[in-house]
Amino acid sequence: MKLKSITISLVSYALMAMVISACNQQNANQLNSSSTTPSNQVRLSQQAIDFAQLEILTVKPRYSQAKIITTGEIKADENRVFHINSIVPGRVTKDNIVLGNAIKPGEILAVVQNLDVARIYGEYIHQSHQNEIDVDQSEARLDLEKKKVARLEKVNKEGSVAEKDLIAAQSQQKLCQIILGGFKEHRIHMKAEARSMLSTYGVDLDEESKQGLSHIVSGSPIRAPRPGIVIKKNVTVGDVVNPSEPLYVVADLSKVWLDITVYDKDLEKVKEGESVIFHSDSIPGITFKGLISYIQPAAGDATKTFLARVILPNDKLILKPGMFGQAEITAVERNQFPYLPDRALQKYKNDTFVFVKQRDGSYGKRKVTLGDRLGDGYLITDGIASNEQVVGSGSFKLKSELLKSEIGADE
Repeated sequence: MKLKSITISLVSYALMAMVISACNQQNANQLNSSSTTPSNQVRLSQQAIDFAQLEILTVKPRYSQAKIITTGEIKADENRVFHINSIVPGRVTKDNIVLGNAIKPGEILAVVQNLDVARIYGEYIHQSHQNEIDVDQSEARLDLEKKKVARLEKVNKEGSVAEKDLIAAQSQQKLCQIILGGFKEHRIHMKAEARSMLSTYGVDLDEESKQGLSHIVSGSPIRAPRPGIVIKKNVTVGDVVNPSEPLYVVADLSKVWLDITVYDKDLEKVKEGESVIFHSDSIPGITFKGLISYIQPAAGDATKTFLARVILPNDKLILKPGMFGQAEITAVERNQFPYLPDRALQKYKNDTFVFVKQRDGSYGKRKVTLGDRLGDGYLITDGIASNEQVVGSGSFKLKSELLKSEIGADE
């Protein structure tokens, strides 16, 4: 009985080994290429395709891109650069600005001696003093007439004064009121006239009047018309200036120009609207991006190179005119090429290849030639055409099966 039991066990183990071997062979047959499949093709059963989770991609064309590396210089936007001049000739008596200062609208930058201002302001003070005297005298006369009328009205009630005397006194009171009103009205018009005349020279009458009528202004303040950075200064205290010469050159640097050097060999590739990345050793670790907005129509006389311009935002005023750096232009070329992502490309030895889906359901290995790197893939210059179907994800598994079949054939 014991011998019989051992014999049955050995038979059972043998049968189990045969079953396992048959299963392994079946899985191998599902993944391995058919014996009738050519050496550069892989054929899989539908079950193996589902297991491998093959992704089928339709090849799409893309425009090629060229990276042009050149140099660029930061410059002030000339549309945001303005000159500040004196409107009158004269000697500079005050200079409040240092080169590079940020200025605000209305800020006094300098003061230029101006005899017209002194004359206008002197006349205003003289007339103001005279007006005060006239007002005081008129108020005194009016006060006397008011008292006279009050006295006559009281006497008139007692019947001891003629009616005509009261009427004459009332008329005189009214005349004094009119004269006083005229002097006060004249004060308003006189000040408005002086304010208007002085404002043409940049003098604020209301501000100057706070120092009292004994203070005489004799200069024209040069005020900032709008904000910016002083990038050039042509004046100091004691200089004699005239309206034709700018005292300060000011730039609004919230936006700046990036002028890029473009060589003749690259000119055809560079177009308006193409993207540019700029970085400078002056500000390491920071890059600036923009689009080309202008291309110089003719080469520079001295350099024989062309210029492309980018407008860069500069709200924090990090970029300064005169900074140099490297500019990288992404130039889009007119030629289109088939494009394949990295997951569709496989390499073995010196070959790069893809697996193209065939009409009979197999996957054919096809060598391709890589062009420019673009995003997460490459443009293909040879070996594949647009609208063909290739394997994306899962192509590595096909590569493995193909290599196994080639190794098996060699053995």
